Amino acid sequence: MSDEIIISFAGPFSWPGTPDAISVYDVDEGRKAGIYVWTVPLRDGHLIYYVGETGRNFGNRLRQHYDELAAARYHVYSAREFARGEKVTLWPGRFDAMNRKSDDECQANCHLLSEQIREMMLALRFFLAPLSCDTRTRRRIEAAIAQSLYAAPGIVGTFQDQGIHYHPRTNDEDPIACVVCSPVPVLGLPERFWA
Repeated sequence: MSDEIIISFAGPFSWPGTPDAISVYDVDEGRKAGIYVWTVPLRDGHLIYYVGETGRNFGNRLRQHYDELAAARYHVYSAREFARGEKVTLWPGRFDAMNRKSDDECQANCHLLSEQIREMMLALRFFLAPLSCDTRTRRRIEAAIAQSLYAAPGIVGTFQDQGIHYHPRTNDEDPIACVVCSPVPVLGLPERFWA
């Protein structure tokens, strides 16, 4: 079907570069825009923690995420459990819907969380899908993937943070057929969907 959008993920990549995942800053894909997912590698495949989109290049967007996590503005989870696909909250961060912390509180607690943050950063892997489409289309694709993950049973659904604001297709927009390709299994990532 010629009207399908092919979402071809490359990865896994990491922030610092590891033996199994080159740094996201050292790959050509890092200089492009599109859809990205944060994952942790498990035995059966990569478990998605977060899905995002960017019109800037992935490297710049992931640098922003890195800075936010390093500053304890994002959720901080016990790294050992997080690497197994379990979330044990140590800190709610700046964006938690129920227990939002101020910038001052994040800064004051950052040093206490630094080791867990570092270990979380080492556990995370990224998959990047460069797309040359408009912002609205990217946001619809991002939201459709996120909705699929939220609706998934078991560990795939429970590993998603709640309260993230996505921009799904509205009733007055025609659906867009999407096909996903990935070099390795990514748990819960739909092979085909409508955005």
